[in-house]
Amino acid sequence: MRRLYLETSPEETKAIDKALLCDSTLQQQYSELVALKKELDMATANPSEAAVQNILNYARGLQEHH
Repeated sequence: MRRLYLETSPEETKAIDKALLCDSTLQQQYSELVALKKELDMATANPSEAAVQNILNYARGLQEHH
């Protein structure tokens, strides 16, 4: 996972890349993780109307106390 998020040292990256070249199963799993990460990165999350109202009500409550 750290490799996906570019959180590995140069030495770790080289070792992981070497392992990926030598192990087709590992390479397949890594490719699947890369694809999933891309999908998650493109996904947008929208809060529900209830969540938005809760936040607005909370903010209004803070304004009333100041």
